Amino acid sequence: MPYIIAEIGFNHEGDMPVARKMIRAASEAGADAVKFQTFRAQDIALPSSPHFELIKCGEMNFERHQALFDTAKEAGIDFLSTPFSPWAVELLERIGVEKYKIASMDCTNQHLLKIVAQTGKPILLSTGMATLEEIHTSLDFLEARRSGPVTLLHCVSCYPAKTEELNLAIISLFKNVFNRPVGYSDHHVGTKACFAAAVLGAEVIETHFTLDNSKEGGDHYHSVEPEELRALIEAIELFKRMAGDTGAIQKRPDRSQADFFRRGVYSARDLKKGTVLAPDDFLLARPVAALSPNDVIRLSGRTLKENVNSFSEITETLIS
Repeated sequence: MPYIIAEIGFNHEGDMPVARKMIRAASEAGADAVKFQTFRAQDIALPSSPHFELIKCGEMNFERHQALFDTAKEAGIDFLSTPFSPWAVELLERIGVEKYKIASMDCTNQHLLKIVAQTGKPILLSTGMATLEEIHTSLDFLEARRSGPVTLLHCVSCYPAKTEELNLAIISLFKNVFNRPVGYSDHHVGTKACFAAAVLGAEVIETHFTLDNSKEGGDHYHSVEPEELRALIEAIELFKRMAGDTGAIQKRPDRSQADFFRRGVYSARDLKKGTVLAPDDFLLARPVAALSPNDVIRLSGRTLKENVNSFSEITETLIS
C-alpha cells in the first residue's frame, strides 16, 4: 500500500481551527500523513510578486507548528512539512519532524538541499520541472553529503495538470534509471491520476487536500475533499488486494478446482470389442479421469480389448 500524504499546504489560510480540523479529517479518511508548508513569504517571493500576499497568509510561527504537530500526533497521523529556507529547516528540527518533503521548485536548490541533508532524515524529493540530468545532479549532491534515503516523486508542476501532461509512465522510468523508491505528487483534478499512479507502482502518493474544493484561492480547486480521499484510499487498498503477489502462482487458490473443471477421456458412443479407435470415438468431458485430452493422439489407432458403453471412462486397461 502506498504511503498516502494529504497535502494541506497553505489551504488552511492561517486559520488554526481549520488546520486542526483538516488534520483530523485526513486521519479519519485514512491518510498516513498530513503535509504543511513552512515558510516566510519573503523566503519564496519578492513583496512585489503578484502572489506574495496570497502566500503570506499561510505563514506559521514555531508555536503554530508545534500545535499542529501535536494535533497530528493525537490524531495518529504523521506530520510533514516542506521547508523553503534554512530558517524553516531549523524550525522543523525543533518540533521533531521525521522526514522532509522538498518542493519541485527546490529540486535543484543545493543551498537548501545541503541543509536538509545535514539532518540525515529521509527526503521526499519532488521532481516537477526537472530534467533527468538535473535529478541525477541533485541525487549525487545529496549522496555526497550522506543525506537520509531519498524517494523521488514524479510531479507535473502545472496547476492543475492536464490529463495528457501527466505522463505517469515516468514512475517506471525513474525506478529503472535511479533504482530507488518512486512516488507521485499530484496536481490533477480529482483522484484518478493518484489511483493510476498507485497501479503503476508509486510507493508514495501525495495529493492536495481541502475541506471544500469550491473555495476561492489557494490550491482548493485542484484539491480532494475528505470523502474523495477516503474513496481513493479504499480503491487503492482494493486494488492492492487484487494485485496480490507473483509468488501466489506457487500456491494458487484455484488449484483444487482442477479436478472439477478439467476433462477426462470417455466413450462418445457404445463401442464394441475390436474397434480401432479414432478421434471421434472419444468424448472429452468433465470430470478428470485417468486419461486426459493429451492422450487422445496416442490412443488413436489402438484397439479395444472389450466392449465399452457410451459415456464410460476409457482406461489403458481397455486398450491393446
